[in-house]
Amino acid sequence: MSLSQFLRIALLLVCGFCTSAWSHDKTDIITLYNGDKLTGEFQSLYGGVVSFNTDALGLVKIEWKHVSRFESIYHYDIRLSDGTRYYAGIDETAIAGQIKVSSYDKQHSIEMLDIVELRAVEESWIDRIEIYLSAGYSYNKASSVAQTTLNTDISYEDENTLNALTGRTTLTDTDTGTTNSTKWDLSRTVWTDRSQLFRTFYGRFETNDELALDSRYTGGAGLGRYFIDTQKLRWTGTAGLQVLTEQSTGGDRQESVEAFMSTSFAAWKFDTPELDLELKFNLYPSLSKTKRVRADTDIRIRWELVKDLFWDVTAFGTYDNKSGETEHEIDYGITTGIGWQY
Repeated sequence: MSLSQFLRIALLLVCGFCTSAWSHDKTDIITLYNGDKLTGEFQSLYGGVVSFNTDALGLVKIEWKHVSRFESIYHYDIRLSDGTRYYAGIDETAIAGQIKVSSYDKQHSIEMLDIVELRAVEESWIDRIEIYLSAGYSYNKASSVAQTTLNTDISYEDENTLNALTGRTTLTDTDTGTTNSTKWDLSRTVWTDRSQLFRTFYGRFETNDELALDSRYTGGAGLGRYFIDTQKLRWTGTAGLQVLTEQSTGGDRQESVEAFMSTSFAAWKFDTPELDLELKFNLYPSLSKTKRVRADTDIRIRWELVKDLFWDVTAFGTYDNKSGETEHEIDYGITTGIGWQY
């Protein structure tokens, strides 16, 4: 995929989804332990910080640990640290530091500090879509090497599934020409109880000039689990099997079966300066090609500059000990740039 093609796709995605953000009336009430009370629109609780929109102050962010009461007439997606999840309304309670929720005609009392994520239930499917786009560029005059990286993250989550499309394209320009490394992942995660095992299904497309890979198509399925899921940290692991078809730049084509083991770690810091860190690592030992082992990793660190605009540092690494027609076993890159979230 060329740079111009990728830019056209990204632009269409942005124009297609940026129609109108969903919101509700500013009738929610937050009471702090010091007695202060705010009326407005509760937008989300994530990473231990509440985003709350008011008429007088605009958008304010409040640490959840300072909130003693929360009142609202709307329904919310509520996720607890033990994995329990409710799609429920909020009932008024006289006990500070606790909320009551009504779900399927049952009422549950919840300690507020046990909540790791809280967001209003959107009325239409398009409002459940989250988009993050970023672009980075680096240039070294001494070596005449320029590198451009484009990243896309699109996800849709409902009561029992998380569907995601992620993509990365890195173009490296040197005096001898341009090389391309591209990876697109489409995944679906399904759970009935987030504290138990979940199922994952995914497909991937890859191309990498440095590793003499013209194309690789992968499909697989496995089981995973959340090991840590709190307001500050999230750590998951998955394992399963996948099949792949790949073709080298020389025209050789082969099919194989691999096991895969994957882990993902994310951390958030919302004190100044705000920080969002995500690390993914995948290992693929081949079951049909003797002694072949592949691996890849992605790292992203981002700081919010202004609302929904971020400064990004991204890095990737790819390893294949039997890459075929090239001496290179490892390809990697690191870039900085700007990201935008919708």
